[in-house]
Amino acid sequence: MTRIAAIDAGSNAIRFIAADFQAPSSYDVVHRIREPIRLGHRVFTSGGLDDATMDAAVGAFRRFRREIDRLGVQRFRAVATSATREAENRDRFLERIRAESDIDLEPISGREEARLVHLAARTRVDLSRGRWILVDLGGGSVEVSLVDDSGILWSESYRVGTVRLLETLAAADGCHDSLEAWVGRQLGALTIPPPEAYPGPTAFAATGGNIEAIASLALSYVDPLKLALLPANRLDAVIILLSAMSVRERIDELHLRPDRADVILPAALVYRHFARLARTDHVVVPSVGVKEGVLLDVAEQAA
Repeated sequence: MTRIAAIDAGSNAIRFIAADFQAPSSYDVVHRIREPIRLGHRVFTSGGLDDATMDAAVGAFRRFRREIDRLGVQRFRAVATSATREAENRDRFLERIRAESDIDLEPISGREEARLVHLAARTRVDLSRGRWILVDLGGGSVEVSLVDDSGILWSESYRVGTVRLLETLAAADGCHDSLEAWVGRQLGALTIPPPEAYPGPTAFAATGGNIEAIASLALSYVDPLKLALLPANRLDAVIILLSAMSVRERIDELHLRPDRADVILPAALVYRHFARLARTDHVVVPSVGVKEGVLLDVAEQAA
């Protein structure tokens, strides 16, 4: 048995997961932590991480180091996505993480994000029957891949994420757009491979905390250890519901976390965009993402 941990420093939250592996693709989770630290705050509009956000993130990594030691973790990897890789002051941030927690935080590319998500998704989704569009939406970017059981056939990373959408809209003084109109305009360039390049997809799977929350709202309950099937018409119903509510109402009435309540509507609009491109009547939600991909990647290298 090998105990492995993964850290995913995303643009909307930082996540820690530790698991025991009996085999490279079989594991049992022993501990999870989600820190609601929005690394993308101001990065996408001003270019750098602010001091308060950096301080909070460094504090989280110190806690992760204590958990790594307490749990007896044998191997781990820490990755950072769009907010960190785009931050002008990322070198100072990474050095602080290293100096104060003894953890090397690795900024990864959108292509590497897509690879890690594919590693995780293939443990839950049967990719042997046709081609899948796989969409992983974060706070700063969305990774879109065409995959099958042989691997990734095509992949693209777009600088469209939920935190980026919200903060660039807020910074667009005088825009007076509704959120839906703003998001709709940003999605125009987001595509999947044309049929002449690759045969069209036969199924659509979506990952990320927002699609899991959307599925829970639409289906009342989602088992995190099983696939969920979200009908496209229920995704539309959730969009209508969220559009009619303020962020405060989403927190009070839907019991969403504050850092989920503001980003869930733009996320739903992004997922609907890709569902329409894929011409699917349902979305498969495997309830895995980058952090699970990191776990599996470390386990494969250790085998």
